[in-house]
This record gives sequence, C-alpha cells and structure tokens, in this order.
Amino acid sequence: MAGELEMSIKIILPLDLQDRDSAIAGLVRAKTYLGDRPVEMYFMSILPKPVPLLGAYLPKEEIASALRVLEDEMRLLVKQVMPEIGPFFTKATEGVIFKEILKYAREVQPDLIMLPSHSHSKVENILIGSVTSKVVERADCSVLVIR
Repeated sequence: MAGELEMSIKIILPLDLQDRDSAIAGLVRAKTYLGDRPVEMYFMSILPKPVPLLGAYLPKEEIASALRVLEDEMRLLVKQVMPEIGPFFTKATEGVIFKEILKYAREVQPDLIMLPSHSHSKVENILIGSVTSKVVERADCSVLVIR
C-alpha cells in the first residue's frame, strides 16, 4: 500500500579480507543487489582458527589485537565501497568459518545471509568442503550466493 513504511531487512555479509579483491567484489555485488532497499547490514570477517599446535604458541593478546585490526580494516573497506550506507555492524572473530557464520546468524537472526562465492574447483570442494554449501544446508534463513 502507498504510504506504508518499507520494513528493513537484516542481512549478514561475511567478507574475506585476506582476499581483498573478493571482498570488494562481494560489497559491490551486494550494493547492486540491494539498490535503495532499507537494510540493516551486519558484516563479519573470520580468521581461520590456527592449527592447534601453533595456536598454543599465540598469546591471546596477539589474537585479540589481530581481530581489532581486522575489524578496523573491515569498517574502512565498507565505508570506502559503500559510502552511502547508513549505520552498520561489524564483527571479527576466529574459528571454523562456516560455524562462525551460522553462530552469528543465530545471534543476529537475519532475513538473509549473502555469501560471496569463491571460484573453487569441484575437486577442491570435495576435498576441503565448501563453506558456502555448508551454510546453505544449515542456515535457518535464506542464503544468497553472490557470484
């Protein structure tokens, strides 16, 4: 109906800042997809959990510092690529990537998770598993894969 306020939707968009070009491409695609829709954006970046043996040697302070730097970089990149975006939320964490995305989704309760797709071969997906396919299979909300 005319005159009704359009409800905003909650969207989680994970960004892989280790692959900056992919992160930028994901933001540009999301921006194109979203258009002028009112959205509540939640960006996240995940440091893969270190190998257990190596993890024992990394002080918690260093990990916390790395996460703060990652979150700062994420905020700057979002503002650079999407300057028109209103308030948004960021989270940097470490862990198993698909599990952290699903954990954040349970916390935020988004309407949609947007996942930038990486170009892995079928062999790579079989051997290492696909983060995207695991999120698609297990998420409680819709998942949009951005190619």
